[in-house]
Order: sequence, then structure tokens, then C-alpha cells
Amino acid sequence: MEKDIITKRDYRFVTFWAAGILVLFALAGYWGVRQLHAYKIQTIERRQAWLEQASGAGRGQESAAIAQKGNPVEVRVGLYVTHIGEFSIKEDSWIANFDIWFRWSGKTVSPGETFWLVNGEVQSREKRESYVVGGEQYERYHVKARISNYFDPDRFPFADEPLTIEIEDTIHSMEALRFVADTQDSGLSATAILRELKIAQSLLTVRAQDYRSRFGDPRRSESKRRIHSQVVFAILLNHPGGMFHLKMFHALFVATAIAVLAFFIKPTHVDPRFGLPVGAAFTAVANIIATGALLPRAEGFVLADMVNSVGFVTIFLTLVQSAISLYFYDTLGREKLSRFFDHVSFAVFFCGYVAVNLALPLAARS
Repeated sequence: MEKDIITKRDYRFVTFWAAGILVLFALAGYWGVRQLHAYKIQTIERRQAWLEQASGAGRGQESAAIAQKGNPVEVRVGLYVTHIGEFSIKEDSWIANFDIWFRWSGKTVSPGETFWLVNGEVQSREKRESYVVGGEQYERYHVKARISNYFDPDRFPFADEPLTIEIEDTIHSMEALRFVADTQDSGLSATAILRELKIAQSLLTVRAQDYRSRFGDPRRSESKRRIHSQVVFAILLNHPGGMFHLKMFHALFVATAIAVLAFFIKPTHVDPRFGLPVGAAFTAVANIIATGALLPRAEGFVLADMVNSVGFVTIFLTLVQSAISLYFYDTLGREKLSRFFDHVSFAVFFCGYVAVNLALPLAARS
């Protein structure tokens, strides 16, 4: 019993252990926050490029010059989205239901019959209205389509997502048909999207799509490429936020908490002391598989990878701590040192893990 005291050397060991664990958490948090800030800058740059592309910035003069070369029919086109859903982040796609209408004069074009979805597949289209008033023709179609869309996995679910619906005429180039955006009646239904999701902004615009090819048409010279008028309905979707993040990782968070709570079990009770972290490790692996099935493959180390890695490494370190504590308690007979080591480790693991998992989502927010 005289030996069962905590010496200065013991205090130094526990201090170095605690400092080492805190340094590991600090390094993980610092690197993760720095990487997420870099991802945020990349997102801003991509967002700006997306807005410029969607609005056709820098193409106005080119479009006007092309339109002047021929005698294009001006077709006013509008689009009203009634439903957005069935997001498949893994497959980079989503479903949209929308009404699209055309107003034009003349019989040389029929845009309702020749429009197509550039960035997706029309699953169904139904003509709802068609009439002629004062020589102006009007047609309205209801469309259901699956649209391809790149979802950024770097900061998911804290990055806003840009969505686009891109409509083009399959036959006529801008020399024959030019779209004009009907922005007054275009928009989104108030019930188009789930309550937990919000639309940051939306816009309807027209741009010139230069394919830089004649598509083998012998009637065109090599310098005369096909350029089509394209209607773009762009939507900026707010990120799902913290609740979705919690749903993604709640199993991992609970598993890590259970692994850390094992510090309150005597090291000699080997089955629960080591069994809880081992079970938690299997849960962490399952969570890695689940998030991998949800998100598309990414080149870098994304937010989901960071959270999963921090949790898995933390659970592994609880096993290391338990092995050391068992050595103190059983081999050396140092019960007080083992108990003190467990209490300090619990405080360090708890504070470090919570701090990192608060810092990462905060850094990932748009």
C-alpha cells in the first residue's frame, strides 16, 4: 500500500499524455479548419463562375452579333417550378417538375415541339395549353425531368448548392430562333421544396451556347459554328445545415461517447472496458461506409472524412489508454494512478473531441 501513491514522475507522465492528446486534437482541428477554409474559397470562385455562366455574362455582344446576321424569330419563354426533390447526391442528380411556356409569332418555328433539356433527361412532357391570339401563338407544357447536377462534397452539408435547368431548341440555331426570358411570371412555387430547405436566390436568363463545332454539316464553313439560344433557370439552394450533419454522424458521436465512458470502468473488468471501444470501432466503420454511400467520390479529404477520421482515431486511442491503465492497475498494482489517469483522460478526450467537432462544422459553413 505504501507504493500506491501518485509520485511527481507519475504526474509528469499523465501531464505529457494529456498534452499529447490535446496536441493531436489541436493539430487535427487546425488542419481541418484550414482545409475547409480553402474549400470555401474554391466554392466562392466556382459560385462566381456559375453565376457568370448562368447569366451569360460576357456573351451579350456575341449573341447580339449572331442574332443580327440572320432574321431570328424571337420566342418569349418562361419557366415555373412546381416541385424540386428526390436529390441523389451520390448520383449527382435531382427531380424537377415545372411548367414551361412559349410565345412567338410566325410559322417557321415550333419551340414547344423541339425544345430539349440540355443537362438532364425529360421523363414526361404534357401539353397543357395551346392557342393563337392576334397572330401570336402560345403553348404551355408540364415537364417532369431528372436533372444532372454536380453536388460539392467538400463541405457537405454546409455548402450552398447551385441548381440549373437548361433548355435549348434541338433544331434551330440563333440565326433562326432566339429566346427572350419572360422573367415576370417565372419563378418557384412556395411549396416546391421541403420546409427544411430554402432557396437563397433564383433567376431566369438567356445565353448563347457556342458548341464550337459544325457537327459535320457540310453547308457550314469551318468558321461558322453552331450557336444556340439557351434558357437557363438557376437556383441557389441553401445548405441543409447542422441538423442534417447531426443525422449523418449521430451514431458515430454516440459510439465515441460510449468508448470514452469506458474510462469509468475498472481496467480489470476487461470485457466491458475493452468491449465498449471495440463495439464503438465497428460503429465508426459502419458510419464511414454509410457516408461513403451517400456522398460522391471526392479527390480531397472532405468534411465527412474529417469527422469520421477524428472519431475513429479517438476510439482507437481509448483502447490505447485502457491498455496503459490496465498495466498500471494490474501489473504494477497502482490503483490510484490508474484511477487518476482515467479521470484526466476522460476530461482531455471529452474536451478535445467536442472542440474539434464544433470547430469543423463552423469552419465549413457558407
